[in-house]
Amino acid sequence: MKTKNRSQHGAALFTILAIVFTTSAIMGVTIAAGMQRAFTARKLSNRIHAKVIAEAGANAAYACLVTNFGARKNDEYFQPTAYADGAYDVDITCVGDLVAVIHSKGTYNGTECEVILDVKDYGDPGSAGTPGSAAFDYAMLCGGNFNFQGCGNISSTNGLSRIHANGEMVVQGDAQTQVSIESSTKITVKNVVVTGNVTAPTLSIHKKASISGTTAKQSVPIVNIPDIDLTPYYNWAKDHGEVHNGFSMSGGSYTPSGGILWVNGDVQLSSHYNFNGSIIATGAIHLSGQGNVTPTTCNFAVATRDGPEIRNQTTGTVKGLIYAKSGDYTHTANGRVEGQIIVRGDIKKAGNSDALLYGDSEPTPPGAGTPPTTLITVSAWQK
Repeated sequence: MKTKNRSQHGAALFTILAIVFTTSAIMGVTIAAGMQRAFTARKLSNRIHAKVIAEAGANAAYACLVTNFGARKNDEYFQPTAYADGAYDVDITCVGDLVAVIHSKGTYNGTECEVILDVKDYGDPGSAGTPGSAAFDYAMLCGGNFNFQGCGNISSTNGLSRIHANGEMVVQGDAQTQVSIESSTKITVKNVVVTGNVTAPTLSIHKKASISGTTAKQSVPIVNIPDIDLTPYYNWAKDHGEVHNGFSMSGGSYTPSGGILWVNGDVQLSSHYNFNGSIIATGAIHLSGQGNVTPTTCNFAVATRDGPEIRNQTTGTVKGLIYAKSGDYTHTANGRVEGQIIVRGDIKKAGNSDALLYGDSEPTPPGAGTPPTTLITVSAWQK
């Protein structure tokens, strides 16, 4: 009997040990698999970060070459740079006189990733077969809708300029557009005067509208809104001590050191004022009262990088380029703009105002000299 009990106890002990061993093995495999997944996830995350940093380095190098293609032969322009808790290191390889190969290596938490792209000088943007930017051929250009109403004129210094909307355009009220108008969607012309041509896929023209030029119902290509790199303007303002967190001015005169005021946040100018320089903000810009804005260093009058709107309610004169990288432009009161208006959103004009006297205001970064005479762009991504 005792022998039988000892045998049963031994079998039970063996079974328990087998269960413990099997459970431990399963737990060990599960823990190992979990650790492997965590390691793989960290490795993938590090690689993604490293690639983004490498692409940031390539973008910085490309921006440098666009404004100064000769920099491809000077390593001093491309130093290792800390970026987003990592760093990038860029090398440039010259291939003949027209191609530069950008090698950008990004590093993050010990993980490295490289991107390679070719940048080519295509020569004169106006020559046959090379695409040039059409944005600055227009007095007004918007990526959204254009609504022109109230009194006032739009004219041109050379009589050759146009207004373009990628969205719908409506011209109404006691208005005169002394330039040609076009839309990639539809144009509605009410009882107004247009001394140029009217072109859109869909036209709705009032019987009392006066149009001196031609009317053409045809396809009109979308015009790309330029994504202007504002970094050189920020650096210039920073170097001259003109970077502010928000900016408000009521009356008086202000001349920023270096000619450019950079504002992190919103801008509001009111009452009687004279601003002698350019205003570039990350937020909204509101001009009211009787004020004048006159650029001194670059062609920007006012520009917003991320703001929803530039609102112009001044009775004074704004000279130069009005640019909204992502927002709208609203113009009321009886002020005047002498330059260009280019926005990604909508343009809304109302009130008794001479909205625009066109003059080419294509911007050049401060200290960069004359605009480049060649088209320099990415020709291929190798990696």
